Formats: sequence, structure tokens, C-alpha cells
Amino acid sequence: VPAGQRLASMLRCTRAWRLPLEGLGPHSPSFARVPVAPSSSGGRGEAEPRPLPLSYSLLDGEAALPAVIFLHGLFGCKTNFNSIAKAFAQQTGRRVLTVDARNHGNSPHSPDMSYEIMSQDLQDLLPQLGLVPCVVVGHSMGGRTAMLLALQRSQSPP
Repeated sequence: VPAGQRLASMLRCTRAWRLPLEGLGPHSPSFARVPVAPSSSGGRGEAEPRPLPLSYSLLDGEAALPAVIFLHGLFGCKTNFNSIAKAFAQQTGRRVLTVDARNHGNSPHSPDMSYEIMSQDLQDLLPQLGLVPCVVVGHSMGGRTAMLLALQRSQSPP
């Protein structure tokens, strides 16, 4: 089976993956708080870290379909996903975004670095680009950021 058909098949299957929302919430016994490391400036009386304007590449596609966001790993950058992003956009017709995380690639550098602030960077960027809702795919550090983003914003757009 060609890769494009496999990807399309996987995307169709994901529509069926739903978590029951009833009974889940901060007061539910099954709800687990997400441990988040403090930012590097935490505890020194400084202001909260601000989201940074991330560097990104957006491939055009059908706006009615949820976009696919690729997040690179540690020591990586948005160009790590160039080939798969192009193929994915061509074969699925979706918009595809590749992003440089803070302190990586062409994105600004900051002493503040945590999964929480990297998730916040995305929570600011995605609505600005009109990419909510979306599918987020991450490798390594990007995968952890994607999981935190999904836990923080699973029910509704930011």
C-alpha cells in the first residue's frame, strides 16, 4: 500500500478515537494533573515568561480540514520535517505546519525554557494562523510538547 494511502487511512481512523468527556475534569478521581517543570526564571521574582514569535513554515491546503503540525526533537529544527510535510500536504490536501521551538532553528532564544512555555508558544501561534483545531505530531521533545498541549487544550480551541 502506498504511503499516501496509509496516511489517509490512518487519518480516517483517528476520527473514531474519542475520549468520553463525562466524568473527566479536575475534580474527577481519574483526572491526573500534568507535572510541569518550572521555567528557568521561576522563583526569582521575575515576570512570567512570555510566549515567543516562533519561526515556522506553512504549506497550503484545504482550510476545512484540520491542519497537521509537526514538532521537532531536541537539537532539531523545522526543516527536519520538510520531506514528510510536503508529501503529507500533497497527498492529504491538508495545511501542514512545521515549527522551530524556542531556542531552536530560526526561532528567538530565551533563558526561559520548559515544556509548559513551549506549549504556550504554540497556544499563541496556532490561533493566529487559523490552525485550530489541528492534529499535532511530535518527535522526542516535540512529542512531549504535543502531549502537554493536548492535555491543556483538548476540549476547545484556545
